[in-house]
Amino acid sequence: MVNKLHSQRLNDAKRAYVTRRASLRVAHGLCNTFAPRPGDLCLARVERLGHHKRLELVSGRRSRLFIGDEIIVTYGHRYASDQFHSYVPGNLDACDLVAAGGIASKISAKHDRAHNPTVIKPLGLLCDKTGNVLNLRQWAIPAVATINPSRTHMIAVVGSGMNAGKTTTVSSIIRTAKKNGLKVAAIKITGTGAGGDMWHYTDAGVDAAFDFTDAGYASTVDLSKDELEKLALDLYGIASGSADIVVAELADGLFQAETATLLASPVFQDLVNSIAFATSDPMAAYAGVQYLRALRLNPAIISGAISASPLASAEAQKVTSVPILTLSQFENDERAMGMILRAARETPERFDARITAHI
Repeated sequence: MVNKLHSQRLNDAKRAYVTRRASLRVAHGLCNTFAPRPGDLCLARVERLGHHKRLELVSGRRSRLFIGDEIIVTYGHRYASDQFHSYVPGNLDACDLVAAGGIASKISAKHDRAHNPTVIKPLGLLCDKTGNVLNLRQWAIPAVATINPSRTHMIAVVGSGMNAGKTTTVSSIIRTAKKNGLKVAAIKITGTGAGGDMWHYTDAGVDAAFDFTDAGYASTVDLSKDELEKLALDLYGIASGSADIVVAELADGLFQAETATLLASPVFQDLVNSIAFATSDPMAAYAGVQYLRALRLNPAIISGAISASPLASAEAQKVTSVPILTLSQFENDERAMGMILRAARETPERFDARITAHI
């Protein structure tokens, strides 16, 4: 059964970042007869404020939430070691807002330092005139028919865990590349829908940026190997068209399921030309470099939170023999671009003239 939904009610609702590609002109009503799926659009009411007291809007502004607010969000799983582990529930009962970008889910575990989640009451799934539930997949970017990985150099940025400094490293690479006259695209392949990383890339001066929500996913938790590989290829394909380099960020740490799956995937490895590893301490640096080398992926640089400590950086470089780049070195060291572009594998270089000039 579909209950008609007036357009003014939709206009008055606070619309979350993850829904930004969806066209709400086709939203005709609310359906309460289907179990939600990842990516389904939902109108919900804020019942109790908790960890997320603000909702990131399509514009990027974080809007303060009030009890009684109606919000447009999407269902999705979440895996965040310093916040929540959650899943899409099997009904439209009250659930949780597990990410500021607008993810409705039901938590199964939380970090001790995370507050209890904000509770929301789904009022129904958004449906079109024929009763079909609206899902982010309907507005996914079109796949590029042919991918030629030799066209555009891709730097994969991975980390030892959350808050290791991956996004800061991506932004530093963007700035260094721009300083060297290169056109740069950035992609966030895995994670949970939120705009913080994308806005960071934009502020760093990236020429184009895309994430998994552009490909129709509210989050990438529990995607299959085939889905992850296709997602990586699609994002690379759309980003690489007019760029000299593509910088690709993978969420969380090396052991996170989707990150581990992609790093071990021959399809993904064929896309990767260079690896940057972000970490916070020498032991994690050593273990992470060993892990990557076991996959025949040799990090070009180490950066992230560890680079704030000269002593920790010296320890890490001693045991890994991988250069450590600080934020200052990204900006000021003329050798930085050459270090970043060092090949991940001992294979013939796939660089064009614009790239080789910096090595």
